[in-house]
Amino acid sequence: MKLKNKIQDFTPIQKSLISFTISLVTVAISSWYGINLIMTTLLFWITFCMSYSALSWYIFYQMPVTQIIKKAASEDGSRLFVTIFILLASFTCLFAVLLIIIADTRTDMSKGLSIGICVMSIISSWFLVHTTYVFHYAHLFYVEGSPGKGLDFPGSEKPDYVDFAYFSFVLGCTFQVSDVEVSSRKIRRVVLFHGLLSFALNTFVVALTINIISGLIH
Repeated sequence: MKLKNKIQDFTPIQKSLISFTISLVTVAISSWYGINLIMTTLLFWITFCMSYSALSWYIFYQMPVTQIIKKAASEDGSRLFVTIFILLASFTCLFAVLLIIIADTRTDMSKGLSIGICVMSIISSWFLVHTTYVFHYAHLFYVEGSPGKGLDFPGSEKPDYVDFAYFSFVLGCTFQVSDVEVSSRKIRRVVLFHGLLSFALNTFVVALTINIISGLIH
């Protein structure tokens, strides 16, 4: 119970530090096996994304609405914090796709393993972006302006993190807001940017898929 409460109290900075520490272990292991610097960097990022997302999703399912309302401000971090995460994830996606396109068999790792690491970096980056937006939408809904305004969830006047995850990931997959109505100009602008970013990230995934299929054919 104490561990559960401690995890729920983690701030974005604390989650980042824990994820960073776990990622350093991955770097140490990969260095031991002689993995090159580029792939080691991608492994670091993959581990960071997976660790941060795992901690976040634990909070999504464990934190009650009453506590979400109280912690929405701190859980969101700052606008700069959210922006940094999004830019890092987007850059990693683009970088990974470029690596696959110019992949060469003359590396110290097999081409298949290199492609696998690049694929995982794109998937984990995509997942991290939409997980980060879950906290941001909760912050906008419960903290900024009138509490509990801006998004209309059918059958739920006080949505929890899973509801916001539904909104964020549906938008990330389909570029539309489904059955949730956006009634705030500020949130609408965030949704617009989120939708455009989702389109760009999904384009990376499509480009990756085409390149891999083309490589398999040839």
